[in-house]
Amino acid sequence: MSSPTTASAARQAGAPRVAFWDNARFALIALVVVGHTISTVRHETALAYGVYTYLYLFHMPALILLSGYFSRANASSKTIRATVQLIVVWVLWEGIWAVIGFAVVEETPAESFLISPSWTLWYLVSIVTMRIMLPYLAQLRRPLVVSVAIALFGGVIPVIGTEFSAARTLTFLPFFVLGWLARNRGWLNGQWFALPHRWVRTVSWGILALVAAILIAVPGLRSWWRVDDWLTWRDGYGARFSEAPIGDWAPHHWLETSLGGVAVTAALFVIAAAMTFAVLGVTPRRRLVITDWGARTLSVYLLHGPIVWALRQTGVIDTIGGLGASGVVILIAGALSLAAVLALAPVERAFRWILTPNVDWLFGSARQDVDRGGP
Repeated sequence: MSSPTTASAARQAGAPRVAFWDNARFALIALVVVGHTISTVRHETALAYGVYTYLYLFHMPALILLSGYFSRANASSKTIRATVQLIVVWVLWEGIWAVIGFAVVEETPAESFLISPSWTLWYLVSIVTMRIMLPYLAQLRRPLVVSVAIALFGGVIPVIGTEFSAARTLTFLPFFVLGWLARNRGWLNGQWFALPHRWVRTVSWGILALVAAILIAVPGLRSWWRVDDWLTWRDGYGARFSEAPIGDWAPHHWLETSLGGVAVTAALFVIAAAMTFAVLGVTPRRRLVITDWGARTLSVYLLHGPIVWALRQTGVIDTIGGLGASGVVILIAGALSLAAVLALAPVERAFRWILTPNVDWLFGSARQDVDRGGP
């Protein structure tokens, strides 16, 4: 998902856009909409559960990796403004969700207001936190190794949970750092990535197909292991084993819970990394219809939430999901269509005031920055 900087602003600044990255952005944000649409009916059918689990194995790690790829480990005025704008957008949308909750279901803000992000807003909080951490991690000799260690052992600490999206921030940190390293060290600059050889695409499709085949081949996965609960990454290992034990394995001792949680998380990380690079490997490099949409993913990300929430509240999603496999297909098609509509330029322009609010008034002039010794 791109930062709040709009596509038009990027063009005005003369920054070239690469079709591949915009294609990847839209594909991934569309999958986010699909996941949120079928989330509440995922246990109704094997198809819904399989699709949901498949998407959540990789789509957020992939989006976090893209965010890291376009982040900078410095404190330039541009970086600071972009980060501050994310914070402003988060607070603004927390207010919007509070108004929606009060107006529709007369729900007043909970004690966790602005502490535990509302539904989809955790992403903004996590990205802000990762950007703040990045300059410090960048100074380390092995930033990726350190971030992986933080992610694996963060789940051992039971107090790390949804507050300020701490659990998800620590969990996805390695993918953010990996994305930054990939650009900073030029790992994706070769022709093998810009114009993938046939073997790259073959291996990529093979990985995606293999994971799908495993999910299909284990129809009893829902009853044996609620892996979908693990893939939300909200809580520590104790809570995950308690809510979603693996078969009969539900450790209660701290050491077994910690080591087991680290092992399971490490395995899921390997799968997520493989699927992420597989998705990037099969993403088209040429301009497509979705390319322009990929420049407006923030619009899709923020605006789809209230719409999907309304469809849940009115029972539309439950009714369609109750149709079985055909209902799941309808929901997926509807989610993809919604993502496409929300990515249109007129939609972005109409809602720009709540998508990319102007934060220039929070900063001094460029001359003042220089006078104060700033960047």
